[in-house]
Amino acid sequence: MQNEDLMKLLAVLGGVIAIIEAILGFNDKNIETTRIILLVIAIILGVIIILSVVIPHKFIDLNWIICVVVGIVMIIYISTIGGVLILIAGFVGYTER
Repeated sequence: MQNEDLMKLLAVLGGVIAIIEAILGFNDKNIETTRIILLVIAIILGVIIILSVVIPHKFIDLNWIICVVVGIVMIIYISTIGGVLILIAGFVGYTER
């Protein structure tokens, strides 16, 4: 398995886990509007990462810079496990350079 394939695999897993974490975050009874906004942002970022792997040249080309930035944003705001996987995907893509 090449580094690019590993990067794509980790990015898709991170995106799927981020979406699952965000959907499970809507399960609270007393949920604030700021939390709803963060959960929606996490879902959007997860979908962007998945679409960048599935449709590479029509949506966004997946490179290590995008993975690192999206991974850090996800870790800071809402999705820890998905963000870490996407961040690792970015570091794997950086070592391929």
